[in-house]
Amino acid sequence: MSAENTLDFRNLRQKFGRFRILIIGRANAGKTTILRGICNSTESPEIYDGNGEKVDPSKVEGSMGRGIHNIENELIFRSNEKLVFHDSQGFEAGREDEFLEMKKFIVDRAKTTILKKRIHAIWYCIPMDKLDRAIQRSEEKFFDECDTGNVPVVVLFTKFDALRAVALGKLAPADRRLPLQDRLSKAEALIEEVFNRADAQGRLSQMKHAPKSCVRIGGMHKSNEGCSKLLEATTMVLNEKALQMLLISAQEVNVALCVRYAAQE
Repeated sequence: MSAENTLDFRNLRQKFGRFRILIIGRANAGKTTILRGICNSTESPEIYDGNGEKVDPSKVEGSMGRGIHNIENELIFRSNEKLVFHDSQGFEAGREDEFLEMKKFIVDRAKTTILKKRIHAIWYCIPMDKLDRAIQRSEEKFFDECDTGNVPVVVLFTKFDALRAVALGKLAPADRRLPLQDRLSKAEALIEEVFNRADAQGRLSQMKHAPKSCVRIGGMHKSNEGCSKLLEATTMVLNEKALQMLLISAQEVNVALCVRYAAQE
């Protein structure tokens, strides 16, 4: 990376601060695993309130257990302090107050004149371990009613590895008697068919405020492949070169993308 690019990145951070992401998803959607993978961490994030004051994690965890959360809280991993996350904790169908709170946060943070407070991207996590319930009323409500303006939404189909078990169950009777490795190979070929039949991505694409990109993520605890795909997809849908540079400068896991961007410059 050239000295000129390094200077550009520093100037961007002075202007925009950290790259800020809102992550949305119901409980057990794999959000914590994703954030730890993105930040190369095995630890929990430090939590700060909207005024930058550190929050006692035990109080936050207790509140979450009761279904209470504060979307204004900032989650920052010490392993990568160039990224800051907000967690919506999702919203249940019929809970209009939760939906309106999240919608107001998006509108306010997308348009605020305080550049360091703006959100730059939204990650919406949809787990694939319950395929028949992948797209629920909460997803329909968000993508039909929530206009995120210039803030792009990337859908994360998390727990994608769960489709392998579904595919194994669809093998022909003769194939089910094969050795395990052969069964897994045949099941791998069926995963795409299983996913397409569920039509989760197709349904989302037909909604009023369809996501800008969709990424399949599974087994992120084993490698950083899923992290790299997610970061690259997010970089590609950002509508400002400055924000692309800001995200690239914050990346710890996608060295290849950083090198490729620097070479293009």
